[in-house]
Amino acid sequence: MQVNDYETTQLLISTGKEIAREELKNEKAFLVHEHEGRTYIKGDWRPMLDAETDTLHVATLSGLKDFLESNPDNLDLDQLMVHVVDHETVKVRSIPVGGHKQRPVFLTAKALVPEHMFCKATRPAYYPPSVFIPYLQSCFAEVEGDDLKTVIRICGNVDVEANVNQKDDGMTQKVATRTGVVTKSEEEVPNPVILYPFSSFVEVLQPARKMVLRFAGNTDEGAGAALIEADGGAWKITAMQSIAEWLRENLPEEVRVIA
Repeated sequence: MQVNDYETTQLLISTGKEIAREELKNEKAFLVHEHEGRTYIKGDWRPMLDAETDTLHVATLSGLKDFLESNPDNLDLDQLMVHVVDHETVKVRSIPVGGHKQRPVFLTAKALVPEHMFCKATRPAYYPPSVFIPYLQSCFAEVEGDDLKTVIRICGNVDVEANVNQKDDGMTQKVATRTGVVTKSEEEVPNPVILYPFSSFVEVLQPARKMVLRFAGNTDEGAGAALIEADGGAWKITAMQSIAEWLRENLPEEVRVIA
């Protein structure tokens, strides 16, 4: 009787181990399920997407143009579209493909844009002329009719010792500036000013942006200047239009441009 009990116990243990092995095998098995022409991974029903190539990255529109003209991946240009995502990003996408309607991205162009010192009207940040003037000279394009030279001149001539003598009526601001070694004069700060900061790809004209130029300071800390954006972001639409125009003029005709 004891022998039969032992054999039964061993049989149960062996059966349990076999069931555990089968369960583990099923857990590790790659099971898929088809539903309405789409493949899913069985269990959590995650979509089983088609394989995609890595996305290439460039920093210019010219690089994007070279990619499409040379077409090293032998892509069907009729099945592509160039998507202007924003003022500094353009992507080469496919039309929807596969059961899950994927849009593979073959190339992304991301403009190299410097870090700007703009601030919000509610939280202005003022920078001393020693920092602000080199920033203006290096991060802005000089375009005929803009106010860049005027802004640089005023910032360079702000009298540090007399900067507390400023007048501000909410619409215009006057600051004391040096006109000579000793002589000081009161100059009205133009507002808004029109500037062309580097904000997009080098191949297109940088979008004009309205800025409010403000000054603040005291005899202890010295004078500081701030630029506050004043066009509600309208320049971004202008930049995207310029990018789209450049692409339509320079890319193969069969490539569609979406902006």
